[in-house]
Amino acid sequence: MIRILAIFLFLFMPLQATAQVLPDPLSDTVSDFADLLPPDSEARVVAALTKGRAQTGVHVVLVTMDRIADHGGAGHRIEDYAKTLFNQWGVGDASRNDGILVLVARTDREMRIALGSGYEVIWDNAAQRVIDRYFLPAFRDDRYADGIEAGIPATFDLIAAPFAAGADTPPEPQKTWKDISPLAIFGLFFAGIAGLIVRSALADVLVRVKPCPNCGKRRLSRHREVIEAATQTRAGHGLLHTHCDACGWDRTEPYTIARRSDTSSSGGFGGGSSSGGGASGRW
Repeated sequence: MIRILAIFLFLFMPLQATAQVLPDPLSDTVSDFADLLPPDSEARVVAALTKGRAQTGVHVVLVTMDRIADHGGAGHRIEDYAKTLFNQWGVGDASRNDGILVLVARTDREMRIALGSGYEVIWDNAAQRVIDRYFLPAFRDDRYADGIEAGIPATFDLIAAPFAAGADTPPEPQKTWKDISPLAIFGLFFAGIAGLIVRSALADVLVRVKPCPNCGKRRLSRHREVIEAATQTRAGHGLLHTHCDACGWDRTEPYTIARRSDTSSSGGFGGGSSSGGGASGRW
């Protein structure tokens, strides 16, 4: 009987030892376990994730780790680990399964963009382009904050936004200078100069048409700052900043953002799932 018990314990204990606990999210935007982001950079990334979610309804989450082995991923590929973490957290809307999890493992020197099961396989190509063009160039120089700040907006622009808008396929990537012939570069250069001149003149007319209340000159500029994004259940609010470039006059006014009328989720985790789609990168 003792021998049978000893054999049972011998077989069972390794299974118990390999059972690993995945981490809980630090927030529904950024879980920076590796401390890759300085406070100002993290604030900008959180703002980009919050704004992107409010505009598209797509829940994108950033997770950083030194090694996935330190967070329940020992012995697992990053592709499998990201899928498991995605599903345990429930990233994205449960009915649309359109969530996106961006996982960066610094010491492992690899990353993964995991897509919800609502994305067809063709969207894996878009995820790969985002990794190769926006995240990895900075990561190769160990500039992780720079890569993340470039990659998160690109994740919305090339994946989340077109998918939410109903696109069947990802948008074509923009040409890089390597893709353009020298003759075309000269043409684009001169056309760009002309375009800048025309655009600047038009912007001056439109933006500076109203006189400054303080000095009377038509040198006003204006931008909106979102303080709290609107949801389906409540209105949001922000600040409208008006500035005179001539005399330095400033005015800040609160404004209300109307409640969202669509079905997108505005906060927390929505119970979404992933079937393993996405792309990986190593540096």
